[in-house]
Amino acid sequence: MLPQFDIKLCKPEWRNDGLILLTIGRNTRSIRKTSPFEAVIGIDRNGRIPYHRQFEFGLMDSRQSRANTLLIMGTDGRALEMDYEGTVLHQWYCPDRFPNGLDGTPIHTAKLHHTIVELSNGFLASLSIQHHELDKPDGEWTHVMGDSVVIFDRSGKIENEIFLTDMLDTTRYGHDSKIPYWPNQGFPGTIDWSHCNCLIEDPNDGGYLISSRHLDAVFKISPQGELVWILGDATGWQKPWQDKLLHWEGKRPFYHQHDLSFTSNGNLMLFDNGTAGSFPPNPRQPLAERESFVLQFDINEQKMTAIERYRFGGKGVLPYSHYVSGVCELPNGNLFIACSGKKHDQDGHRVEIPMFGVGSMELFEVTPNQEIVFHAGLEDDTAVPDEGWNGFRPEYVTPQVAKKL
Repeated sequence: MLPQFDIKLCKPEWRNDGLILLTIGRNTRSIRKTSPFEAVIGIDRNGRIPYHRQFEFGLMDSRQSRANTLLIMGTDGRALEMDYEGTVLHQWYCPDRFPNGLDGTPIHTAKLHHTIVELSNGFLASLSIQHHELDKPDGEWTHVMGDSVVIFDRSGKIENEIFLTDMLDTTRYGHDSKIPYWPNQGFPGTIDWSHCNCLIEDPNDGGYLISSRHLDAVFKISPQGELVWILGDATGWQKPWQDKLLHWEGKRPFYHQHDLSFTSNGNLMLFDNGTAGSFPPNPRQPLAERESFVLQFDINEQKMTAIERYRFGGKGVLPYSHYVSGVCELPNGNLFIACSGKKHDQDGHRVEIPMFGVGSMELFEVTPNQEIVFHAGLEDDTAVPDEGWNGFRPEYVTPQVAKKL
């Protein structure tokens, strides 16, 4: 049964025509392989859902390819490409996650996760993992998980895999690195060091931009696998990584961010979840005080600067969205914002760890003058923790494509 959004505000005349795509499901994103309802939905300018495709496995990201097909990331180590009619064109899977195989093409990397994107050269890019044993166990923690960027073609041939542990400080741990994220997925005693959640290509030079939730940083890596810069809270970065930090000009840094993209004027945009609100050794911000924002930065690589050009959100404007979530720019300049990772207990209070909370979502569209022209909510008052509704990031579909659906 399709979800019923509570439309709180809708001004269709101020909204872009076309559809907003979202992946949604009935439990905590990324750590569950399935739920009673998993789908890609398309929301029109009136708040209706004229398009949806359901899946038997848990979903994370969904993006359009250059041929207007959908690239869809599962939570179980698979990804697929399908047309809008639902025909699967390609399916890729990691043999370690599917020892009995799957109807598709094996990708010989540890686990595809969070996102899959098409690069300008036609290759595909995703995130994978690398499991390491700690030199010195830390109590119950005996291993650490790092992320990698994996580049492959549609036949499953890996063109390159770049491991973040080869270029970043693996002793710098953020808040939430010791939550049971990987233990709940079959990796006991494993610290979640980097927890990358987004990967995009820099259209100017083909470099890769990666969002690391637990390092509270965005990294740019050259196509050759060299670290170009680091954007984020400077706390805890030592030499030589200090030399790669972009000089920050703006308000407070982002924390546990998601969903990188470039706007039409070239700014880097992201969704700042605000989770923890600090980086160790600084203490966590009190849970009740945390805020979520949409941010944009003007990045100058020659000057190594990042100037904050846009900030929208905070208390009374956007709800605190603990995890996932995202934002996309529309052709008319509006921004569509998905606060799709709200979590609370059954008394309505915020929770510290997503799996302990009931999920709900709020969607917004705002004009360049920051006027809200669309606001909708999705929640389930009967849900228990690890249930409810959760989604991921939004993706815009043009009217020309939408009319074919």
